[in-house]
Amino acid sequence: MIKLKGIICASAILAMIACLGGCSFATKTSYIYDNGDKYTAGDREISDKIENIDIDYMSGSVKLIGSDADCVTIEETAAVKLDDKRKVHTWVEGSTLHVRYCASAKSLDLNNLQKQLIITIPEDEILSDLTVDVSSAEVSCENFKSDKVDIEASSGSILAQCEADMIKLAASSGNVYLNQTGKSNDISIKTSSGHINVEMEDASKLMTTASSGDITIKAISVDDFKSETSSGDNEFSFATAPLRSDIEASSGNITVYLPQNSDITFDMDPDEDDFSYDLALTKNGDTYVCGDGTDMMKIVVSSGEIALKTIE
Repeated sequence: MIKLKGIICASAILAMIACLGGCSFATKTSYIYDNGDKYTAGDREISDKIENIDIDYMSGSVKLIGSDADCVTIEETAAVKLDDKRKVHTWVEGSTLHVRYCASAKSLDLNNLQKQLIITIPEDEILSDLTVDVSSAEVSCENFKSDKVDIEASSGSILAQCEADMIKLAASSGNVYLNQTGKSNDISIKTSSGHINVEMEDASKLMTTASSGDITIKAISVDDFKSETSSGDNEFSFATAPLRSDIEASSGNITVYLPQNSDITFDMDPDEDDFSYDLALTKNGDTYVCGDGTDMMKIVVSSGEIALKTIE
């Protein structure tokens, strides 16, 4: 477990003296994690077979790229010259690569570093687990395969281009972009304040949640789809109608694009002035049926318009 603690370097009296003397005292940071003495500082190449990558980074940016190289490389740049304590630290534990923002130490000057971390991995290797946790940084991952991908950003956007069985992306304040290929079993995407944009091939389950932001999805096939947004517009395009769908929006428009020959039942009760459709629908109480109505889609919107359109 990593503990972050801001430490003020001077008392009020010292701060006053510093101001009079034309000097300033910066905030120092303690960054503590387990097994700190086993980590190596700075850029490096790793020839060991890596199956798991565990990244904990603070501010700046993190980029992971699949390449035609035959080893893993760690490269970091910064706006200032870094001593060893402020450089990226890595440790290979068996087949797991641990990556940390800096040394495990107290009272570090980590101000205005503007660090950028690039990790390259052999593109023909399939990872078992990729875990990324950043405090205030942009994260991008592209051109790789993994059984599991779990990326969390407290403040910053996430861009993921990958093939994985399990994908979990969460941003507290930032946009999330996913370009998924292949077949995934479970995809979960969440943002508190930001947009979600997904282009994907195939997934058994897809769930998207946005507290404040638009959600845009373009998918070839999803079996089980669920989406929730508090404030934002929603646009979903499916080359094949999902078997089950549950779409909710508190405030915002919902537009769904489907093939004209879809067999789907829509469970909804929209205001006629706020509802439009291009599909061949028949109405039956609170449901609208297209084709034989085998698949089910529930749509609930508190304040907004619903549009059902055909894919051209």
